[in-house]
Amino acid sequence: MAAPLYRPAARPVVYTGRPTAWSARWSNGGYWGYRSWRTGWYAWTPSSWGWWNTNAVAWGVAGLATAATITALINNASRNQTPVIVVPQTSYQLNYGSIQAVGTAGVTFVFSSNVNGPYYSGNADCNAGLLNGGTPLTLQDAQLLNTACQVAYGAAGA
Repeated sequence: MAAPLYRPAARPVVYTGRPTAWSARWSNGGYWGYRSWRTGWYAWTPSSWGWWNTNAVAWGVAGLATAATITALINNASRNQTPVIVVPQTSYQLNYGSIQAVGTAGVTFVFSSNVNGPYYSGNADCNAGLLNGGTPLTLQDAQLLNTACQVAYGAAGA
């Protein structure tokens, strides 16, 4: 799998803090109701990100992970009392407990490029489809962007 998005102007910052631990408030699907910001608006469609169609053809894919898939990953991780999920079709691990809304469409998060890798601070603009200030260069980066946005602003199982 590809390494995280690295471009001079958009390089993720190595996360030196302690990634968020699992919280008992998230048990039995409680993570979704725990978020304090406005949610339920994120419903990704290919036309919403201008860069998608050309890249999807190049990557040989029709779409990104669905809300139902991501919801199932979060709910399963919560049942197992872990704040980390593997982003679909990647080696990235997203610490969903670190997700924070920024404004009305931004998100910050902590992720790792693999199970033993260091953690990075990431950010996304869910409306514009930007990851760390730029367009995703790989399918893996697009999946990370979509997953972070779904966890932040999506409705559980939608």
